[in-house]
Amino acid sequence: MNSNTPHLLSVEDNPETRLLLTHLLNEDYNVTSVPDVDEALDAVNSASFDLLLLDINLDSGEEGTKLLHMIRDREDSEHVPAVALTAYAMPGDREALLAEGFDGYVSKPFTGRELTETIDHVLAAQRKPS
Repeated sequence: MNSNTPHLLSVEDNPETRLLLTHLLNEDYNVTSVPDVDEALDAVNSASFDLLLLDINLDSGEEGTKLLHMIRDREDSEHVPAVALTAYAMPGDREALLAEGFDGYVSKPFTGRELTETIDHVLAAQRKPS
């Protein structure tokens, strides 16, 4: 991977889904994959990321929305874009997550193409001057 490869932090508590995400994304992105909020915060303390991919319903009882706010409360990561990864797919769920501050949304189950297109779209939007 070269230095222009986007660095993603993926937070997913399910081991199989975490492995699948890493497999799908490692070809195009530099992926750091962690299972929970504590490891995500440790990762953010030790590296900078171009995008966050956050599971919304973590087994620890924590929510990805809360984690997003915790990360964005940090001065050095307040503008990092984030994609919600969730099984919530009812009408209004996408809009609610975008209102919480997510820049993109992918519902489970997902295809590799859907995931990478969403990530690429969010990254491209982040690069555009405001």
